[in-house]
Amino acid sequence: MTNLAIAYSIARHSLVENYKNRFFSLFIIFAGVLIYASLLAGVMAVDEEARVLIDLGLALMELMTLAYAVLAAASAITREIETKTIYLVFSRPVSRPAYLAGKAGGLYAASALMLGVMALIELSLIYFRGFDLPPFYLKAVFFIWCKLLIIISAALFISLFSTSTVSTVTISGILWTLGHFTSEAKFLVTKSSGAAALALKPVAYLIPNFQLFNARDLGAAAPPPAAPGFLAAYLLLWLAAPYLFSLLLFRKREF
Repeated sequence: MTNLAIAYSIARHSLVENYKNRFFSLFIIFAGVLIYASLLAGVMAVDEEARVLIDLGLALMELMTLAYAVLAAASAITREIETKTIYLVFSRPVSRPAYLAGKAGGLYAASALMLGVMALIELSLIYFRGFDLPPFYLKAVFFIWCKLLIIISAALFISLFSTSTVSTVTISGILWTLGHFTSEAKFLVTKSSGAAALALKPVAYLIPNFQLFNARDLGAAAPPPAAPGFLAAYLLLWLAAPYLFSLLLFRKREF
């Protein structure tokens, strides 16, 4: 089998494993309940019911999928190392690049599936309440997935040098939070001087800028944050860099 075929096989197995995981079902059920509960907030908003329903639903979808994706990425490889399953995997003609690509691909697909199910739940609410679908909705859902792809890639990389799943989740959560304040961090760097500026500048530019993918903040009339070509290149960079660094760390492990 080629590396591509092996990666696809591992990704499919990872997707099925995540789909059968009871936590996956719990997250979908919980998210569904929360999104339906947003109807209450929508009714209270009176004239702004549609906006509240859509904004709250998108925010809940993002946070719930983020929580599951980070937890899954933090334990995807470390669990197999702890249970010695990884030795069985590498006893077969499986290359490390294909293994890492397959694990990442499975998590990407699982997050897309989870996000898609919750989007259908919210769309059913929008239809039930008789509102029109906002023109930016599908873009917002897609951009949420783009942000998840970046944090999943980062969490997989962090899990290879982190001491535990809890620390991986914590670091990933901090990275996610800082990534929504990248513009502010860069502004502070420009206003600082001396040793502080030298220390902060590389940190500010080594954090992914998630604000570029916050389409739900744009609304229907607001211009896009960046050109599509730039966003695609930025996304590919943040997928490729953690993968390559993960591969460097993974090659040092003996299985």
